[in-house]
Amino acid sequence: MVFAQRLGLPVAEYLRYERGTVPPGELLVRICETTGEDLQWLLTGVAARGTVVISGTRGRHQDLLARMARLLDERPEFAAPLEAFTELWAHGPAKASASARALPVPRLDSLIPIFDLDEIPPRLTGPGGDGPGRLDLAPFEHALNAAERSPTVWAEPALAYATDALHTAEILNLCGPDGRVRQFLHSPEIRGCFPDAFGVRLADDAMQPMFAAGDAVLVAPDAEPKIGRPVLCRVADEPQVRCRIWLGYEDDVLSLGRVTDGEYERVPRDRVLWSLEVLYRVARAA
Repeated sequence: MVFAQRLGLPVAEYLRYERGTVPPGELLVRICETTGEDLQWLLTGVAARGTVVISGTRGRHQDLLARMARLLDERPEFAAPLEAFTELWAHGPAKASASARALPVPRLDSLIPIFDLDEIPPRLTGPGGDGPGRLDLAPFEHALNAAERSPTVWAEPALAYATDALHTAEILNLCGPDGRVRQFLHSPEIRGCFPDAFGVRLADDAMQPMFAAGDAVLVAPDAEPKIGRPVLCRVADEPQVRCRIWLGYEDDVLSLGRVTDGEYERVPRDRVLWSLEVLYRVARAA
């Protein structure tokens, strides 16, 4: 977020202030200096032209308000930015909710289904077939207007994710005609590049810090594995797919690495049903 960057704050800390946490005095001053507004206006909505009256508040609140009043007397130009911040604090969540409700309804052709590990079939069809990425979305169209929507971020897999490498998107929870709720990533960019893409929700921490339990990884049927890159791999007679680092074959044995402990697993070639490169990680927004 641009304003958080201008204040030199991590986004998570800035969002805490938006949700109601009282910022420290030095941050209030920084807000004033950044915006050029005065403190009294930021706090009260009244231009810096008089005395702040404090009544009916508990002791620690009285102390805080008294300190702010003294600051306003000394630096009346701070009143406007402080008032703006107070308004944001008081009404920010409600405005954010209203904004979320006002977002345009997503198009079905921009949605990418996300599955649990045990939902992925042993065999995958190729591009254009009836694999997981070609889930019939028509039955979910009726639920688009009432979909629960939550922010998320996606990025190419990495051991550390820089803020400027994260792309924002939404997760939609859509209820199908059978009453079951399924998750979809709303990303026209990814769906446009990979029309057969699908996501798989991870359940373990074997790939931290690259991926954590609860993250989803996106793959596509035409994304072949590459040495040193994360993959989803399906092994015969195992109920779930594995997410590991692809280390390649040697003597008809595949090596798959785990990031967390640096160990690797070996699988005979004839037991490997399919392997697909992980294209993106999808995680909860901070």
